[in-house]
Amino acid sequence: MTTTTETASGSAGGRAIAVLIMLFLFQTLNFFDKLVFGLSAVPMMKELGLSPKDFGLIGSSFFLLFSLSGMAVGMFVVGRFPVKWLLLIMAGVWSATQIPIFFSGSIAVLVICRIILGAGEGPGLPTALHACYNWFPADKRSVPSAVVLQGISVGLLAGGPILTYVIVNYGWRTGFLFCGLLGLAWMLGWFFIGGEGPYSAAHAPEAVVAKDKALPARVLWGDATVIGVIIMSTASYWIVGMSATWLPPYLQLGLGYKQVDVGWIISAIYLFQSPLLLGGSWLTQVLQRKGFSLRACLGHASGLALLAAGCALLLSIVTTGPLQLACVAIAFAAPSLTTIFGPVALGAIAPAVQRGRLIVVIYSGNAASALVSNALTGWIVGEAGSNAPLGYAHAMTFTAGVLITGAISAFALIFPERTIARFARTAQAPSSSSAVAAVST
Repeated sequence: MTTTTETASGSAGGRAIAVLIMLFLFQTLNFFDKLVFGLSAVPMMKELGLSPKDFGLIGSSFFLLFSLSGMAVGMFVVGRFPVKWLLLIMAGVWSATQIPIFFSGSIAVLVICRIILGAGEGPGLPTALHACYNWFPADKRSVPSAVVLQGISVGLLAGGPILTYVIVNYGWRTGFLFCGLLGLAWMLGWFFIGGEGPYSAAHAPEAVVAKDKALPARVLWGDATVIGVIIMSTASYWIVGMSATWLPPYLQLGLGYKQVDVGWIISAIYLFQSPLLLGGSWLTQVLQRKGFSLRACLGHASGLALLAAGCALLLSIVTTGPLQLACVAIAFAAPSLTTIFGPVALGAIAPAVQRGRLIVVIYSGNAASALVSNALTGWIVGEAGSNAPLGYAHAMTFTAGVLITGAISAFALIFPERTIARFARTAQAPSSSSAVAAVST
């Protein structure tokens, strides 16, 4: 017998693919907007008379409202308003904050635009994944989710040479204008393609929505696995958040590569990241099906990714040539694996009624680390004065320490099976105050 859901899936299949492509492009555009600032670093600092500290502070201003807006949208907006219009508004904000930089020579305008852009991009990835889930059933969301995440890699892969070409030939301001116009083009396509899918909350059966009992906030947020994911994801985003701002000048001023080569090097790094994410995700799924624990497939895998990244970043400082570039690629690409493993771990342990909010709040809140990492990197580099390579070496050594700390947290705290059993006991325990304690967070 064919169910209503199956019928909806069949009739919406073509539309679902079109929506998925648009969400992929949404994430691609998202990272064009991030990367253009870093690629403009050297000419921007020269023209505007910015020191590394100044540039770091402007770069960190992007993240001033990034986390707050992401958590606010996740807690109060997502699920209550049509996702089509949420993404349309976000893209509109992105374009509206890129275009003015082309016409203004004011540092104040640059800072204000970066702050507002950060507020608009904060909820981007969680909301895009939410929109994706509306079009695919629960047992078929892994691959579409990976496709959406690949927009990040492709954005950085394609953005490197494309934006470098625009900046070198037409000026750094034109790079911002180019990103703004791409945003307007995406909005036009999404206006006609976007919409609520057959698996949105509005179409979900009541039994599915209410099947799990919400846990008390202290139990949910105080769990070791949840805390481990928070620390691990925060350490991961430390370098992910600073990559668009500091990777280009690190390659150029810290390691001595030419500006015209930096774009292609960045493209190669994120060309490596794409199969790494797909292959790593596929491998952990295969191991899980073969009976390996969630702790091994998600906790240990996250720890290994961050440990490899930290060690590779240290080696990038003392090596040269192809080995150095390989180390840089591992350092800046491997942490993104935790963006897959972390949400999967949270999704495995959390009750359905709290799952979405838990993931969105954590993976929006962890972006606060980028606010610190961008500013602190600028301060460390600036402390070395005219010796830029030494300043970047110190900054990357500190970043490696953050990554290794995240790896230790993943190894020591993420025990999904133990958490699932603990949550099950808590949900089954009778409580006279359950109506008060079971607060959806």
